[in-house]
Order: sequence, then structure tokens, then C-alpha cells
Amino acid sequence: MISPSIRHASSALCAALMFASWPAAAEPLSIRATLENLSPDGGVYLTPLWLGFHDGSFDSHDAGAPASAELERLAEDGNVGPLSAAFSSGGSGRTDGVLGAGPIGPGGSASALFSIDPAGPGRYASYAAMVLPSNDYFVANGNPLALDLSGLTAKGSFIEFALGAVHDAGTEVNDFATSAGNGLFAGLGSGQGGPDQGAAEGGVILAVLDPFAGFAGAPAGIDLGALDFSNKGLYPDGVARLRFEAVPEASASLLLALAIGGVFAARRRGAAAG
Repeated sequence: MISPSIRHASSALCAALMFASWPAAAEPLSIRATLENLSPDGGVYLTPLWLGFHDGSFDSHDAGAPASAELERLAEDGNVGPLSAAFSSGGSGRTDGVLGAGPIGPGGSASALFSIDPAGPGRYASYAAMVLPSNDYFVANGNPLALDLSGLTAKGSFIEFALGAVHDAGTEVNDFATSAGNGLFAGLGSGQGGPDQGAAEGGVILAVLDPFAGFAGAPAGIDLGALDFSNKGLYPDGVARLRFEAVPEASASLLLALAIGGVFAARRRGAAAG
């Protein structure tokens, strides 16, 4: 008579063998996304970074055009909520999230895990974060196809991207008295006490070529050199870097190994019982 433990383990082995023989289907891939602030000591901070995975159809902004209401809230206040809502309403299969829980300073980093389909709607990534201190500086990829993750095909594989140029959203007049994030920098004043407090500018999105040159009320005696992200000597790789890494997860081969292990364990228990 076959013992119940042997019979149960044999059934598990048969199921695992059948599963392993099925044609491979597209499965979600677990990835770890990590943001690293590359600023030198005393350099700029980033607000928590919004990250979305899509099929290439999401465009956060266009240089030379006015910023959307959703991007304005992120660029002025670091508020990712409106942008996330607009992203999620744009189509099925999209996944998004946030890296970090507060300002990410020089040398700091933040990570989060995501499940995506790099062969489908998760092939491309879009990011956006506010740059501090500023009224409406931000980093984001305007090209929705710039971050292609289709190369993530196996656990341990990774792709790195340098965050692109810092842009001015053109939505708020640059003024140190009302720039957000000043509380992080000695001598730059208290900054905003709430959202949307600066004077409206009504401009368009432009790359920042000379940081803080146009800011009103530049504080006397404050060295802004470390905040000059246009200085390639201090910021040779830009303000930050994104890394996407495929992480291990359960597979058919693992299930098969566990089932075989269960068979041998059951046989040992049966032998001991006999």
C-alpha cells in the first residue's frame, strides 16, 4: 500500500512536470528601481521621484510648450498625485509608483520594487521629480521612448540611465523668497509655507542653462556654486541616475526542484515509519 505522504508528493511532482512542459508565456518581471542623487556635498535635492511604466504612449511634457496642470503641481510643489492620476487614466496595463518618502539629498538614494511586462505595456519608463531649491525646476524624460527596459530579460540583468537636463516649467517666477526647499539650505530663507505660493509666470518649459541666474533676491554671502548643476566638473553625470534591475522570483524550475525535494523527503519519512 502506498503511504499518503508518498502519494501526495508524487502528485505534486507530476503537476510540476506538467507545468514545466507547458509553452512559456509572457510573465511579469520583478524589478528593483533605484534613484541615486549624484550631486556633490551642498548640491541640489530631489523630491520623491514619480516613476511610471507604459507602452510608449505617455508623454509628460514637450520643451517649448506650456506645462500641463499635472506637471505644474509636480514642478512647483513636488506633488506627484495629479501626474499619477493622469497617467493611470491613460490606458490599461500601466503601473506607477514613487521612489522615496522625502527630499533625497546629495549621495542619497531610494528604491522600490515593481512588477512589469518588459515585452508589453511595461517596456518603457517615465520619471519626474522636482529639483530643490527652486520655484519650478524639474527633471523628467520628455521622450516617452527614451527609457527602454526590454533588455531586462533575466534576473540580475540591469539598465542604468542618467536623468536628463533640468528644466524650468515656466509656471512660476523664479524668486528665492518663494522657492520651495529653501529650508534645506542655510541662508536661503524659509521658502514656501504651502503649495502654489509664487507669482504666476505664464511661460513655457525650457532647459535650465544658467541655474539661479534669473532668481530675484539672491542671498548675499551665499555660495551657490555647489547648486550649479550646469557645472560638468561638479555634475559630470547630471544630477541623478536611475537603475533598473531584474530580481529573482519563483519559476517553473524552482517549483520542480521543490516538488522533487518533497518526494525525497516523503520517501525518507516513509522509510523511517516502516
